[in-house]
Amino acid sequence: MAEGPGAAYPRQDLMVEPEWLAGHLDGPTLRIIDCDPPEVAMSRPHIPGAFLLPIHPYLKNTDTGQGVVTAAQLEAIMSGLGVGNDARVICYDSQGSLLAARVWWTLWYYGHGNVSVLNGGLPAWQALALPVTSEWDSPKPTTFTATADVNRIAACDVILPELDTGNLVPLDVRSELEWRGTPLQQVNAREGHIPGAVHIEWREFVNWQDNGRFKPAVEIRELLERNGVTRDKRVVPY
Repeated sequence: MAEGPGAAYPRQDLMVEPEWLAGHLDGPTLRIIDCDPPEVAMSRPHIPGAFLLPIHPYLKNTDTGQGVVTAAQLEAIMSGLGVGNDARVICYDSQGSLLAARVWWTLWYYGHGNVSVLNGGLPAWQALALPVTSEWDSPKPTTFTATADVNRIAACDVILPELDTGNLVPLDVRSELEWRGTPLQQVNAREGHIPGAVHIEWREFVNWQDNGRFKPAVEIRELLERNGVTRDKRVVPY
């Protein structure tokens, strides 16, 4: 990462600023996905041209409610939203990009690399008095093909053999209560955390005083390094 208080993110293509999006709303291949749960997104204004995600943005397997959607399930969802394989996809939410990042990762996992998160989401957009609407456009269905990249997900058979090698860092980004496992949260099949995991709640990466934008790259790097998450390690967030 570049140094200094204004240091840029090393992969600037993974995130766009509201000003950029405002200038590209008419892009012919642009597809904007509002990643808040449908009941939230429908209760407030949204960015013009955005499409409503029809299921919960965790995008879990729609048959089992676990893991991640199958390739066929994602193909049906994205095709229905008018997202083709040539689309430039922008994901946003109103909750510090927690949900937008999940949708971003799912698309990335299934081979769609031309996808970015809107930095700060809807709060940052509205703070700049950029246009919003209460009318939802109807997407024109298209064809989306999903191909999973097994290197972009880590199952137990990947993590367990490396737990004691010092080469892998499980990064637990859940809440403090979930990390400790007390009191029981009843949101996981088992409480507690992976042995040897580092805990940094996801909220620590966000500047909540700046309309939910991500903290500068240099601050994020320092936060990670203070907790032993360094570039020489394989990092598995969960």
